[in-house]
Amino acid sequence: MLHRGSIAVPLLAVLLAAAPARAATVNVAVGGAGLSYTPSVVHVHPGDTVMWTNAGGFHSVKADDNSFGNTAAGDAWTFSRTFSALGTVGYHCEIHGAPGSGMFGTVIVEDAGGGGQPGTLRFSLAGYSVNEGAGTATIAVQRINGDDGAVAVQYGVAAGTATAGQDFAPTSGTLSWGDKDSGTRTFTVTINNDTTAEPSETILLVLSGPTGGATLDATHKNATLTIQDNDSGGGGGGPVQAPSNLRAMAISTSEIDLTWNDNSANESGFEVERRTVGGTYAVVASVGPNTTSAPVPGLDPGSFSLFRVRATGTGGIFSPYTSEVPSATLVDPGPCVAGSTTLCINNQRFRVNILWLANGSTGQAVAVPLPSAPDSGLFYFFGPTNIEMLIKVLNACVPDFNRYWVFYAATTNVELGVVVADMQSGRTRAYFNPFNQTAAPVQDTDAFATCP
Repeated sequence: MLHRGSIAVPLLAVLLAAAPARAATVNVAVGGAGLSYTPSVVHVHPGDTVMWTNAGGFHSVKADDNSFGNTAAGDAWTFSRTFSALGTVGYHCEIHGAPGSGMFGTVIVEDAGGGGQPGTLRFSLAGYSVNEGAGTATIAVQRINGDDGAVAVQYGVAAGTATAGQDFAPTSGTLSWGDKDSGTRTFTVTINNDTTAEPSETILLVLSGPTGGATLDATHKNATLTIQDNDSGGGGGGPVQAPSNLRAMAISTSEIDLTWNDNSANESGFEVERRTVGGTYAVVASVGPNTTSAPVPGLDPGSFSLFRVRATGTGGIFSPYTSEVPSATLVDPGPCVAGSTTLCINNQRFRVNILWLANGSTGQAVAVPLPSAPDSGLFYFFGPTNIEMLIKVLNACVPDFNRYWVFYAATTNVELGVVVADMQSGRTRAYFNPFNQTAAPVQDTDAFATCP
């Protein structure tokens, strides 16, 4: 006997299979207890919406390619975006992050059938260099953050200060990857050698038109190739002079901008290096010839850094370094919260933290408040019976000074980095003492022009 239910069950299965999938909303918490998005990586399908909700702090959501974003605010805001195209989309907080560093996140839009993550395509470096006599320059392109499906990207070169057809041969083409292929692809640029003495010249490299759901890295979809001249009297050969007058200025809670004087006539570019107390120097930026500035983004709020810069020349030669320069990123204004390694002084307006290095060990100095002298405080490194530093911030907000002054004296020869932050304005001052050098007293009467 045929039962009615035997028809209804298959029919219901057909209807369910034919029903379109409903768009979903994925929630992301912004800030709160830390400088992060939670979760930092989300997977969605075309038509789905991501909703960001501020959980605390002064933050924003900004797409790395500027395709969407909101205005930074500290209230309990929400912001949403519906995604329709397959690919990987990066975003960051304009106050505390940058593309791929600091406070940042990723939205991966994959097909509903589970097509996975196609990945992001990028140049391996922001800048390449080649000697004019080398004949060719090899440029590497990477596939990162995913390898699902076949993808491809167009590449091309354009004239910067170099002349197409004269200094290099124009070229373009397509680079392709198969499914589960995350290998590096390369293409070559032909360099024309001549006998004319001339400055180093640049070629612009461009990636465009990704396919297969892949996206382009917003910070590495363009790059520069520098041709280093090999003819005497021109831009190459001979020693290069060291830059001088290196200066560092905190621009935000995540970026410090550097400037210097260019003292060489034949450099191929400049390398910017950074370290912190107890760390080793690493290159954080490379810029072309005749450049006298560079930004260093992606740093933590209120973090201490040491910078140095050198010029580069033909044949792998380098100039001496500039002197080391200390700096610290800005902080988010707010109350100073005292702790074992944090000193709050001058009516709790100023925050002081110290990092130190001695005999291969690093640490944070321990704060010793002075209730009877609220504008001052003490620090020790190794034990409470061995006070290492007295520091004070004085209110000189009267004509003709109109400043807060920072004074300190230290009885030590360890390497140390001092960061003083004005928690009302967010401004910072950084001080440094090299290892095995007796710490000189500091009398900074120009420290904070943040009165009252």
